Amino acid sequence: MESNNNDNYVLVLEDRTEVKNEQEVGKLSVVSGVDDKGNLKTTEAVAANQAAFLKFNNKDGLLKNFMANFLKQFNNPTHFGLYKVLADNVEQGVDNLRTMLQNREKLESKQQLAEIGVSFDDYLPQKKNTTAIDHEKVDWKMLDSLGLSRERLEQSGELEKMLNWQKSNLITIAVPIGETTIYTEARLAFRTNDNGNIGLAIHPLRKEPQLDFPYMGYKFSPEEKEQLLTTGNLGKTIEVTPKNAEPFSAYVSIDPQTNEIIALRADRVNIPKEIKGVTLSDAQYKELVEGKAVKVEGMTAKSGKSFDATLQVNAEKKGIEFIFDNNRGFKERQQQTQQQGVPHKLCGLELSDKQREALDSGRTLYLKNMVDKQGQPFNAYVRMDKEQNRPRFYKWNPDKKQETGKEKVVAVAEEHKTQVAVNNHGKTNEATKDVKEPLKTGQIQPTAEQKQKQNENKQKKSRGRKM
Repeated sequence: MESNNNDNYVLVLEDRTEVKNEQEVGKLSVVSGVDDKGNLKTTEAVAANQAAFLKFNNKDGLLKNFMANFLKQFNNPTHFGLYKVLADNVEQGVDNLRTMLQNREKLESKQQLAEIGVSFDDYLPQKKNTTAIDHEKVDWKMLDSLGLSRERLEQSGELEKMLNWQKSNLITIAVPIGETTIYTEARLAFRTNDNGNIGLAIHPLRKEPQLDFPYMGYKFSPEEKEQLLTTGNLGKTIEVTPKNAEPFSAYVSIDPQTNEIIALRADRVNIPKEIKGVTLSDAQYKELVEGKAVKVEGMTAKSGKSFDATLQVNAEKKGIEFIFDNNRGFKERQQQTQQQGVPHKLCGLELSDKQREALDSGRTLYLKNMVDKQGQPFNAYVRMDKEQNRPRFYKWNPDKKQETGKEKVVAVAEEHKTQVAVNNHGKTNEATKDVKEPLKTGQIQPTAEQKQKQNENKQKKSRGRKM
């Protein structure tokens, strides 16, 4: 009766809701799935129903997710018992189980039932530790050595994430090496070290995922490499072995910001049977637990609107990922993600390390000679949007109160003053007051084409007054 780690097993349900005494065995049936309303489905424990049995394996996370949904259905799950029986010998296994249950008070039967039984306590919801990290426990001097002041992290909006045990977005850090300082980008997270102190986990930006080397003892096949590079997710669970630790089944994905390979224990992922108002079919649910991509239609957003998406477990997100544009590959989605945050080039203007660091820390910069979509140069105030993690452009200095009517402007060369005044401050001179589009660098007079448009505008206004 002991299940082999390499063999599939089924769950036999003992329903004791109708029994009249403790010695009586409840109704025994094999779990076959969950219906569209979330109710448990079972079938008779005979070999002829083999195809209908819901099969489990100790190497996947299906049991954990099944139990999470199973326990939601019953106010008193103690009226039920679940036992593992090898899938290829169900009838004999159920007969042996019935004998054990009839003698459940005997020591030998108790031991055998404990070995094959599924403990509900192991799967009851646990209260999450949402306690934020105490500021006083953070080694700020260590962060200062990387160019990360507390003020800078607060202004960038990343400190709140990190104090809630989350990873930051990409941040520029300064790594001192001897007399040299190397500037690089990394995602940061606070973690508890072996001594119980708060340490800093640094996840540096990599040029590309290191898929040609074994990852926690697992070597990716050519097909698996292609799958990861194409979708960002491996699409199945694999067994990995950390150093000095026991192997475990894991989902594997690529962090789109850093190209780091991320593993997530399969037994720590809770996949609900109902997602955004849609109850998954047995086939959809099984494929999602296995790590496959599943198309789900008719889900309901918080706004009340219906939407469709492809769902897949993502190790970096520690849960289910919603993929809305499945026509774009992982590389395209990754490029969009990496474009967020402080870019190296902004509207054609190459940013220096100091400028990027200033924007990353939440400061506002006045940048000149950027190029708009029409190919015209322009100047603007730029500040990072903490919520969207991307730069925002402002006509006026967003750090200054509007009621003062004043703003600090970086000195501009004489030949650019008309251009800056018209393009960024809404001012005009007599020559350019009817020019709608941005002026080119050094331009103080309208072009012939702009002059013609000025005359047309004047004629239209004149006709309008006569009417």
